[in-house]
Amino acid sequence: MTADLTGYRSLGEAFAARAAEFPDRTALTLYRGSAEADHESVGYRELLRRAQVRATELARRLEPGERVLIALPTGLEFVEIYLACLFAGLIAVPSPVPGPSSSANERVAAITADCAPGLTITTDAALAEITARRREHGFAGLPVEAVRPASAEPVSWPSAGRPVGRDTDAVLQYSSGSTGSPNGVILTHGAVLTNLAALCTHLRLGPGDRFGGWLPLHHDMGLFAQLTAALLCGAPVVLMPPTTFVRRPVEWLRMLDRFKVTYTGGPNFAYDLCVRAITDEMLEGLDLSAVRYCLNGSEPIHVPTIQAFTNRFARIGLDPLTHSPGYGLAETTAYVACIPDDVRPTLLTVDTRRLETAERPELRAVPNGTGRQVTGVGRPHAFDTLIVDPRTREPVPAGRVGEIWLRGASIGRGYWGKPELSARVFDAALAGVEDGGGWLRTGDLGAFADGELFVTGRLKEMLIVHGRNLYPQDVEHEARAAHQALGGQLGAAFGVGAPDERVVLVHEVRPNTPKTELPAVITAVTRRLNRSFGFPVRNVVLVRHGTVRRTTSGKIRRTAMRDRFLAGEMKVLHAELEPGLRPAPSGAEP
Repeated sequence: MTADLTGYRSLGEAFAARAAEFPDRTALTLYRGSAEADHESVGYRELLRRAQVRATELARRLEPGERVLIALPTGLEFVEIYLACLFAGLIAVPSPVPGPSSSANERVAAITADCAPGLTITTDAALAEITARRREHGFAGLPVEAVRPASAEPVSWPSAGRPVGRDTDAVLQYSSGSTGSPNGVILTHGAVLTNLAALCTHLRLGPGDRFGGWLPLHHDMGLFAQLTAALLCGAPVVLMPPTTFVRRPVEWLRMLDRFKVTYTGGPNFAYDLCVRAITDEMLEGLDLSAVRYCLNGSEPIHVPTIQAFTNRFARIGLDPLTHSPGYGLAETTAYVACIPDDVRPTLLTVDTRRLETAERPELRAVPNGTGRQVTGVGRPHAFDTLIVDPRTREPVPAGRVGEIWLRGASIGRGYWGKPELSARVFDAALAGVEDGGGWLRTGDLGAFADGELFVTGRLKEMLIVHGRNLYPQDVEHEARAAHQALGGQLGAAFGVGAPDERVVLVHEVRPNTPKTELPAVITAVTRRLNRSFGFPVRNVVLVRHGTVRRTTSGKIRRTAMRDRFLAGEMKVLHAELEPGLRPAPSGAEP
């Protein structure tokens, strides 16, 4: 049975309706790992009570429309405060938790500076870090406090005093920042309801499903397509901290088995990590036959990864049709398109040269030939969708690659505090078309083939070399295939200079790789890239594991890596570079 999300005025109202319908059902379980005998859980009735207790407390202190920055780990407290904001007419601002990660600390500071939250709620451990950084940056006056348990007292939520409607701002969802500084997308209650109604209808999700995953709750895929979708369906959801998955990927599969999860998902790198890090011995006794969906989105989808994952785990009951390539972005709430469980993803082998042609790139299939494999991500039923030439702002025909433009009711209403950027991105106009405005420029490149959308890359990350368009993820995948020292490590390919860019590849090497072997690694990489792309890639930089920056969802921050390379801010193990691209002396490995 598909969940019906129509007719609700707010997300809080929709959740309260599910709690009334399924009061004794488990709403949320925090999975701590297979070694733990018990996992913390809460039912729908109790979760509603806790959320409304917290909403009452927040409403006494904050005016409607104020921002509440939630810098908490995956857990019950995060969910309670998130729901409390939705009830109280406050704007929830999900955020990572400050800690050892410099990228998380930088992100929290950037979000604080951008939206000036009326209150920040974090952990005891992170309280001092946030307070100190705010003092450094001149934000000492912004309140911050450590989270405390919700009161056990009963509450009668005064909803009449805090009117919340579909046009009320609900969440300030910060984009991943893969191509620059994160921007806060303003999402209304109506936008989120519309988006999740489309997702649940398309995939036939409802109270009979069981959701589960490890995605961060400060990322749109984790917050909306994982947590909020489950709660609005009246389905149970099992959450696992992202760090648990990264350290022990098999725990994801064990969680799916133990709770008979039917719907889960993650970025492409997660499926690749499972293939590489999970041994056959770890799979003994596991059964994934209950899984209906393994969504794959948030970053470029690598066809060999899909095939390796489905082939590897078929032995424990995973149906190949469960793997669902999808596409979405924070600016549309979360979901744009994905493949339902009764449809096999469309795989095309396309002419690489046609795809890489700078003037008129095309998605042209080559029968029984060699080329690049791409996967379709479905049909965007909930959006008006066009493929547009980003230079002329004119639509292009089917098969041509261009920028993906979208219109629909679940698109955010702009970026917080950035009216000029919002107008360019959220209110783009087609050239020569009367009333042709109101389009969202996604910044993503793609094409239609037989009515299905194929996503090929990011406009800002495109490498233009000798009149050809090169996609950085292709360069990175080929490099990893060149030498075992790069297997399972991260790389970032980017261009330096214009109009013909010099391609630079910064790539991590496996720990304990002998320094004497590094020149041979670069030789193997340059030889393979030359053979694969038809021109020499002469700029390869090898760095330690953990050097390449990623967003909270796992996307490679190629723009940030380019800036670090040019500034000489990386510790380099070994590099071979063209004259003029030599890193600063401070970047050398001691």
